[in-house]
Amino acid sequence: MKQVYLAGPFFSNEQVARLKQVERSLAENRQPLAIYSPRLYQEGSSEPNPPEWAREIFEKDMLELTRADVVVVVLDYHGGIPDPGTAFKIGAAHVRNKPVIAFQEKSAAVNLMLTESVQAYLTDLAARIAYDFEAMAHRAFVGDYI
Repeated sequence: MKQVYLAGPFFSNEQVARLKQVERSLAENRQPLAIYSPRLYQEGSSEPNPPEWAREIFEKDMLELTRADVVVVVLDYHGGIPDPGTAFKIGAAHVRNKPVIAFQEKSAAVNLMLTESVQAYLTDLAARIAYDFEAMAHRAFVGDYI
């Protein structure tokens, strides 16, 4: 069973709804996937937002990213610019030689550092459900670069 780390912004209702949709589409994939979605694990041993909480959440997220076989990212954010935390996780996965599968529903130009570090770039629900996480076929970004 592949361990999947799901990265994406969850700062607005729209973003949370999109992440939930991606979580469901990964659960519907024909291959068994164990999915870690950080939005579900924001509790720490201290109250949210002080430095201790931030360090604890950062360490937990990095540990789970390190354990993952593949990192799935949602690039949709504000004004076509990807979430900085998600961009960071793409880079962290890339330097750890972990394949990154990107999802982007909204049409927007994307920074080439992100597009060139992903194994597959998917834009619709059917592709998310059908993607073969064993074969890990390369699907290049098609669109405008920033």
